[in-house]
Amino acid sequence: MLGHHRRLQEAEVGGKCGTTDGLGTRIGYTQSIVRIYQGWKVAIAGSGINFLVGISYAWSVYAGGLIRELGWSQAETALPYSVFLICYATGMVFAGRAQDKLGPRPVVTAGAFLVGGAFIGSAFLSTPIAIALVWGVPFGIGLAACFASVTPAAMKWFPPRSRGLIAGVVVGGIGLSALIMSPLVHLLVQRSVTTAFAASGIMLLAGTLLLSRWVQNPPNTDIRPTSRISEEPWYTVLGERRFLLLWLMFLLSTTSGLTFATHLDRIARIQASFNQGYVMVSLFAFFNAVGRPLGGLLSDRLGRTRAMTVIFAFMAIVLLLAVFSTTTVTFAAVVAMTGAGYGTIFSLFPAATVTFFGQERFGLYYGMVFTAIGAAGLYPLLAGYLFDRFGNFSLALAFPSMFCLVAALLSTRFATEAAAEAPS
Repeated sequence: MLGHHRRLQEAEVGGKCGTTDGLGTRIGYTQSIVRIYQGWKVAIAGSGINFLVGISYAWSVYAGGLIRELGWSQAETALPYSVFLICYATGMVFAGRAQDKLGPRPVVTAGAFLVGGAFIGSAFLSTPIAIALVWGVPFGIGLAACFASVTPAAMKWFPPRSRGLIAGVVVGGIGLSALIMSPLVHLLVQRSVTTAFAASGIMLLAGTLLLSRWVQNPPNTDIRPTSRISEEPWYTVLGERRFLLLWLMFLLSTTSGLTFATHLDRIARIQASFNQGYVMVSLFAFFNAVGRPLGGLLSDRLGRTRAMTVIFAFMAIVLLLAVFSTTTVTFAAVVAMTGAGYGTIFSLFPAATVTFFGQERFGLYYGMVFTAIGAAGLYPLLAGYLFDRFGNFSLALAFPSMFCLVAALLSTRFATEAAAEAPS
């Protein structure tokens, strides 16, 4: 409890003589205005950076150009994206630790060079393996460096009651990215894939470097252990069934959105005879952005585990409907619902990680949970092979439906484990 009160005192910059601002924190009026102003600068800059690096959601548009211009197969277009996801997932752990020690700005700056260089370098390549190495590896690490830094930095400027809102603002940039990026990438790919890669790289490098100037931690952000879990060695969490269940549910539930992010342009053409696949990518991105605050709201109202059960079951039903959706209207509805469900995952799992494992090592523990997306990233590769083998995406969509159903069942087990092993 002393550590908790100490953190609250650190947030209360003005002390006893202050007034209460709109966020409920007693601080000096002038210092309050300055701190909130600086905090919103960091949050908006972080959202802008996430918006830029969220161009990864438009990969299926690049993939369409690679198929058309270079004769790649559907499975070959999934290889760079799968490599990217593996590097992104593993990079989250190291990027989180790096920003804890060095601060967010140096890590974001390094990420800017990596994400920009990944696209620029790929403009000069044409084979799947080469682009997997030159785009997938550095872009995955660079995205992790950006994503792992901007959200914690922004949240530290605000009191606990406002941090959910701030996290939603920062993370929402990724969800909105493909809504605008997909039509832009589509126009660039119409010229050539080389043009699309080069222009995207220059935009990412310049934009992320510019915005990184405003990403910084506030003063006095020391966090002291306040729970049993925080006082134990970090690796002991790996032996907890709660953690393993959380990791497995994250893996199973994210296969749906990753499959759409990798293949949606082609799925729309084959499944619904809709040739403007970038429109579906934008639709998916919009509802993905909507789903992120919705997931936080549901988890607050229903509780973390009950919200997981509801959302996973919902996604299982929607993905099953996707198998049988052959018209533009029904397929668009499925895309919207899948996007919303997928978006909720990225609010549910951070909230669950903080709730059940504490906030002192949130960056590290959520980074460890996030590695599951690297394993899930192998599924789009399998989905591509299934399409190449059977000429349709029926099986590729049926498997994620089954995975989400299993995740819903595991969430009930997770609820039991969480009740039995609640942190002291």
